[in-house]
Amino acid sequence: MKKYIFLLVVIVAACQPKPKETAQMVSVSILPQKYFVEQIAGDLLHINVLVPPGSSPHNYSVLPSQMKELAKSKVWLQIGLLTFEDLWNDKFAELNKELLIVNSSEGIVPIAGSECEHEGHDHHHAEAFDPHAWLAPAEVRQIAKNTLNALNTSFPQHATTFNDNYARFVLKIDSLSEKIEQQLTPLRNRKILIFHPALAYYGRQFNLQQIPLELDGKEPSPRHMKNIVDQAREENIKVIFIQKEFDTENALQLSREIGGEVMTIDPLDYNWEKQMLDITEKIAAQK
Repeated sequence: MKKYIFLLVVIVAACQPKPKETAQMVSVSILPQKYFVEQIAGDLLHINVLVPPGSSPHNYSVLPSQMKELAKSKVWLQIGLLTFEDLWNDKFAELNKELLIVNSSEGIVPIAGSECEHEGHDHHHAEAFDPHAWLAPAEVRQIAKNTLNALNTSFPQHATTFNDNYARFVLKIDSLSEKIEQQLTPLRNRKILIFHPALAYYGRQFNLQQIPLELDGKEPSPRHMKNIVDQAREENIKVIFIQKEFDTENALQLSREIGGEVMTIDPLDYNWEKQMLDITEKIAAQK
């Protein structure tokens, strides 16, 4: 069925007249990347976001309407570590033979191990690493650099504007890193409970350790829940973080066991800077 839809989109896209804005369109995988592109490009470019709000980027299936938009894009800025990117790479390249496909995480040292084995799909190379690189300012600095290079390559007429905006964005990222460091400095307990292990890069930058409820993409077993409860009680951890798109049932059950509370975070929020500060404030509020 997916192959049929793909062929249909190719035919429809080929028959569509090319709109004037086509030359100014880029595609990104997730909403925070739209924020990154806009920090550098302002309103000079049209941005097509593949994974909509409320959807998980780990197992996302691209819609025909999005493929039509991608057929008109000059660049696809990938996170570079997401499963669906790996699965759709060749199809998108076939759909738009002039499409520049860019790994925005190029140059980042990826985190491997148990933190990333939660994907729960067949093991393509993209799944060998934790994909959540956009959740640490240090990594976003590199993502921004890769984004700038791709935009300058595809839209050289705007390079001066891109370079100026990029310089301002880097200052903003560095300022954010300092704010987060200051807020987390008094924190005594550097361990955080989280349903889906999305904060490995954040933890690496700011010396925190995440303890995930989810293992191998599956809900926690009774044995794993007991181990988490015992550890939380022993180390006096009272807050469980859960991403907006996940069911809260297990997190709420754990919070009742440890006399704690559940806090929601939104790693796929468009306003990346605001979300990073929100995550930090919630972590720093732990006693």
